[in-house]
Parts: sequence; structure tokens; C-alpha cells
Amino acid sequence: MKYGIILAAMLLPCTLAHAADPGVDRADPFRQPSAAYLKQFVKPGPKLFVYERYDANGKLYQRDAGPLTGPVEIPSATERVINGVSYRLRGLNACPSRTITYEAEEWDCTKAARDYANAIYNNRASIVLCKTLVLKSKADVADAVSCFALVGAGDANDPYAVSYDDDSMVFLHMAMIGKNKDGKSLRPDLEKSSSLGKPFQNDDAN
Repeated sequence: MKYGIILAAMLLPCTLAHAADPGVDRADPFRQPSAAYLKQFVKPGPKLFVYERYDANGKLYQRDAGPLTGPVEIPSATERVINGVSYRLRGLNACPSRTITYEAEEWDCTKAARDYANAIYNNRASIVLCKTLVLKSKADVADAVSCFALVGAGDANDPYAVSYDDDSMVFLHMAMIGKNKDGKSLRPDLEKSSSLGKPFQNDDAN
């Protein structure tokens, strides 16, 4: 599995941007957290899952943190099952094309998404953070979330960095940004990533 080159290319600009931003360590529902923000949750022992709920004003309403009890499951490009609970990446639609170009080869889109996300969540991550604007979950309805992972060993050879699941799925064209009833983008924050990822796709994939 050769996810390292793409991962490094995606993480570098995010890491540099946050290093220059003095406000990165605030809880914020609409911003990718810095590595420093995620590092505060690192403790000896099993990987940790942090779940943050934000109110309509963007203020932190509730935070729950506990160990990951098993591997994160990836049913599709936009579905995640964490500690037995289903979540969906907000404002995204899974696999607009049946096949995509992944690691310079043609892959089934869902299989590629599973391969990539498994490498991040289950092989590299020490902290998994998901954020939602849903204040109270409903039975049989997956909360709409944005998810992040702290990856790396935290040393000079493998420094900490943040992997942004929503952004990765869009960049790799494993997910497409949805639109509201007026045709406006549900994730304008990810439009740039969608454009940046297009050159890596084979136009013949369908």
C-alpha cells in the first residue's frame, strides 16, 4: 500500500498553515484542528476517540472522550463506524464514480476509500476527533460529522500531523460535495481540495 506520498503531500500545507495561526488551539466546529490541539488528548494506553458537539453559535456544547474499543470501520467513502456507532461525513456524497484513479491505478472507489481510511484510522492515528453540530443524536440516524486524526509518532523522523477525513475523501475524489435545494455547495470549504485533486484522476474512470 503506497499511501505515504499522497498523505505527506496533503498534510504538509495544512501543518504549515496551522503553525502560523495563533488561534488554532481554540475549539472550533468549522476549522481543521492543529496537531497541538489534538496532542492535548494523547495519553499512554489505547487510542482515544474524542467527540465534540457544537451549538448554532459555534460554541463547544459537549465533549466526550474515551478509548477506541476496536478498529474504525469504513462501510463507504462517507460512512464511519466508531465504537459501534455510525457517523456520516457531513455534506458529502460517496463515490460519484464507480472507479477512480488511486495510487496511479484504477480502483473500485469504495475499496480505495476503505484502503486509504483504514491506513489512517487504524494504522497511523493515535487520536480520532469527530465534530458535529448535532446536539442530540437521533435513533437510527447517523450524526453528520467532520473527522480528523492525529498521525505520526511525534518525533523528528515522524512529526505529528493532522489528517482531515472529509478533505481527503474529496481531494481523492472518493466523495463529492453535495448541494442544497438551491444548488449551492454544502461544503464550500472543500471546493479547493476538489479542484486540486482533479489532475490525479484518469478521465476514463467512470
